[in-house]
Amino acid sequence: MSCHEHAIKDFDLQLEMNGLQMDMLMEDGKVLDYHMSEYEDLERRKLKLLVGKRFHQNACNAYWYWIQREMVFIKPGK
Repeated sequence: MSCHEHAIKDFDLQLEMNGLQMDMLMEDGKVLDYHMSEYEDLERRKLKLLVGKRFHQNACNAYWYWIQREMVFIKPGK
């Protein structure tokens, strides 16, 4: 479960860096025409990162669920 938590933290850092790169391509809140292609690439990368983060978040939640479920069936003294 902790490997998924670590992956989520890494995805957050990558998303933050991606956002900063996107901001650097803008001037006065608008993407400059000659940066449009790079901006679109960063938008696609952001989507991929969010999909990856979602996968790891769901996996982490599934591990937690099964750990909690198993603890119900564990009896003291066995």
